[in-house]
Amino acid sequence: MKDSYHTIAAPSTGEFRDRGSKFLAYAFPVNTEEEWQACAEKVKKEPPKARHHCYAYRLGLDGNSFRANDDG
Repeated sequence: MKDSYHTIAAPSTGEFRDRGSKFLAYAFPVNTEEEWQACAEKVKKEPPKARHHCYAYRLGLDGNSFRANDDG
């Protein structure tokens, strides 16, 4: 196990525009899959025209609980 690791301290957002497309990014500090699910449901409602919702998370000190999806 690692002696230290980086984690998200506070919710954050980002935006990137390229050739007429807008990409939104959200980061949330969560400790459980249930907390992540609540954040994911909230994000899916925010930009009503969004067609793709990609995500990734890794939980716990050992990092064995993780999931990623490129919505492709």
